[in-house]
Amino acid sequence: MERERLVDVAVSVVSRFGAQALNLTSVARQAGVGRATAYRVFGGRDELLAAIVDREVSVLHDRIDTWIGTVDDPREKITTLIVQVLGYIRDHEALQYLLRNEPAELVSTLVASGDDRTTDTTLVDVIVTRCLPDLDAQPELAAALRPNARAASEFMVRIVYSHMLIPGSSMTDEQVAELVVDAVLR
Repeated sequence: MERERLVDVAVSVVSRFGAQALNLTSVARQAGVGRATAYRVFGGRDELLAAIVDREVSVLHDRIDTWIGTVDDPREKITTLIVQVLGYIRDHEALQYLLRNEPAELVSTLVASGDDRTTDTTLVDVIVTRCLPDLDAQPELAAALRPNARAASEFMVRIVYSHMLIPGSSMTDEQVAELVVDAVLR
C-alpha cells in the first residue's frame, strides 16, 4: 500500500515539477513521510523510476483490455486501440509535462544507446513484451497480424510513440489508426 501511494506521489511530482525534480527526498516530502521510508521502499531513484514505468504500463495495459475487450473484429479492435491510446497519451498529465518541458527525459526511455544499441531494452520493448501474452488469448487477432504478432505489436507501439513525440499531424487519430490497420492486418 505504501509503495503504491509513493508511486502515485512520484507521478504527481513529475506532473507538476518534471522528472528532473524527481528524487526520493521530494517524493517523501510530498507524501508526508520520512526520507528513510522512501529509501526503504525503493532503495534509489532508479528503482523509483522502474516502479513508475511498471505501474504506468500496467495502467495502460488494463485500459487497453477495457477498450478492446468487447470488440471482436480485428480491424475494429486495432482501430479502437490506436485511437484510444493516442487520446490517453494526450490526457496524461505527467507525459504531457515531460513532452512540453523535458522531452529528453522521455526520449531516453525510448531510444537505445550505448555500444550495442540492438541489445538495450527500451520502453517499446517493455510494452510489446507486456502485451504479447494477451494475443495468446486472442488467436484470431494474432493470426491476422502480419508479418507476425510481435512485429505488428512493435510497429503499432512505434507509430503511437512517433505521434506522441511529434503531435502535430495532418491526420486524425482515426486516419492514423486506419493506416496502422492496413499495415498490420492480413
